[in-house]
Amino acid sequence: MPAVTTVARQVREGLRRGSLGRWLSRLLDGETRAEREAVGVLTAVAGLLTWLAIRWPDYCPPSMLVFPLICGGFVLHTRRQLALLVPVTVGLMLDIFLRTPYGLRPGSAAVVIATAGLVLLTSRYRTRLGLRGTRGDSMLVELSERTRALGRLPEQLLDWRFDRALAPVSGAFFSGDFLLASHRADRDLLEVVLVDVSGKGSRAAARSMHLSGALAMLLGSVPAESFLPRANDYLCRLDWEDEFATAVHLALRPSSGEYRLFHAGHPPAAHYHRALGGSWQLREAGGPALGILPGASFPAAGGQLDHGDALLLYSDGLVEVPGEDIDEGIGRLLGAAAPLLRAGAADSAAELLRRVAPDVADDRTVVVVRRLGAGS
Repeated sequence: MPAVTTVARQVREGLRRGSLGRWLSRLLDGETRAEREAVGVLTAVAGLLTWLAIRWPDYCPPSMLVFPLICGGFVLHTRRQLALLVPVTVGLMLDIFLRTPYGLRPGSAAVVIATAGLVLLTSRYRTRLGLRGTRGDSMLVELSERTRALGRLPEQLLDWRFDRALAPVSGAFFSGDFLLASHRADRDLLEVVLVDVSGKGSRAAARSMHLSGALAMLLGSVPAESFLPRANDYLCRLDWEDEFATAVHLALRPSSGEYRLFHAGHPPAAHYHRALGGSWQLREAGGPALGILPGASFPAAGGQLDHGDALLLYSDGLVEVPGEDIDEGIGRLLGAAAPLLRAGAADSAAELLRRVAPDVADDRTVVVVRRLGAGS
């Protein structure tokens, strides 16, 4: 298998660097000449399919004319897609008069017409952005991966373990929740921010990608106590109608375990005290959601993580159930988390998500920050 993979990679690279590969690259970049050439090629394909449908009606139905339409939808501007409808329409007309004994059946015509409408509809956003083929999809995947990378927690930090798990609604790749992390070893400071943008689905995901880049530049460049006020001012200036975001911001000193928590309309973080028999303490101090009240303040809740203690940060998707008080959801979450922390589970965040909210209609994120030692 490795040999086959290597050969396939070499063939793909050779095609990409060849004349055809360079032409396809120019076409996907939207070069006018390459687009005209593509229209010519697809027109020829439409003519060939029409001839085949007339010559061998038993084997080539007129509905095959959807092929150049679909290809054109991936690589052509809308205006040129409309131009491609001309040879396809001519092909259908020729089928009516020359294709015997079948002619053009209503079902075949309906398939071609419906495909043309669907291709024009689904390609309109790619056309507005100037994107061709699957480059728009690749761009979105790359943006999503970069957003996730902004919340990458340290993998190696003495006496500490960091677990995170993110589960977008309905198993999608994009999420209205996002994490940011900044580790400044020279300042003995680790900052983690969990943000939950209002709404669900693609709309919330688009806004989370917008905010993640802006807030990532802010995190670590301003004092911890200034991060949420600055983020709030930024969202207020955006003036998103009926849109807001909640957030919890952790500023931790790994050398001592001292921490400060800042909340902005977000469910309270929870402190697990191992020395007190595994009891929980909710840290509820904070301010309003971001983007609602200009100039709002966000007071800190301080604490100390001793060896064996942990902090739990989570989004409301894990604790909110329609018709149920949120305190019940928080209690259920903490009840499931305690045995995992006592057992020292290696991937406690993912396991907690599976136990508490495996399949709900909301984005879900959980972060476990744990200080090891003393039997942990």
